[in-house]
Amino acid sequence: MKQVFIVVLFLNVFGFVARSEEAPFIEVTGSATISIVPDRITIEVGMEEYYVPCDNGDSLRVKLSAIESNVRGSLRKAGVADSLIVVSDMGNYRSRAGGSDFLMAKRLSATFTDFDQLEQFADGLDRKGITSFNITRIDNSEIGSYNRQGLKAALDAARDKAEFIAANEGGNLLWPAQIIENGPSYYESPAFSNVAFDSGAGMDNMRRIVRRYSVKVRYLEPVRQ
Repeated sequence: MKQVFIVVLFLNVFGFVARSEEAPFIEVTGSATISIVPDRITIEVGMEEYYVPCDNGDSLRVKLSAIESNVRGSLRKAGVADSLIVVSDMGNYRSRAGGSDFLMAKRLSATFTDFDQLEQFADGLDRKGITSFNITRIDNSEIGSYNRQGLKAALDAARDKAEFIAANEGGNLLWPAQIIENGPSYYESPAFSNVAFDSGAGMDNMRRIVRRYSVKVRYLEPVRQ
């Protein structure tokens, strides 16, 4: 799937020229922000056995296997391959009065390629026996490439600023003597732990992975006679 990303450059409004007898230099900062479309959205679905009343006044226990079969069937209908579904936990650790009513529980983890696929699964899922539905992580399979693009954009921003300052002061740049990377940092985290799925406005904040890259660079300046 072709990913769309947006690069926004932020040039700090300050920069300064530092002088010393031995090595004049210009020190600046540069930053860039990248908004990345996730192509790996991981969710966790919690399931637990439950009872349904019968006409004769008794109750029938719905087994965990039946609930899991419903969940896996809904995942397949949404286009999620079995290889992307794993059991993340099994067992029920909640304390219950009267041990004879112990109900088994399980959690499945599944990975989607986009939010449309996730919403298709959520809309078709039978809620009976479902105890939780959480997005645990959003990521992009090309995140390493985006990191390199973000760092390059921040370095380019720093050089542009330094060249402007040098030209304004009647000087020229030589080469970077020192580079300090201060990122990436996150405006919006790519991981969400125990965040309940919501197909409403709350989903808007999860549809992008936003990273900010920042560098501080010291450029040497030729000594003017």
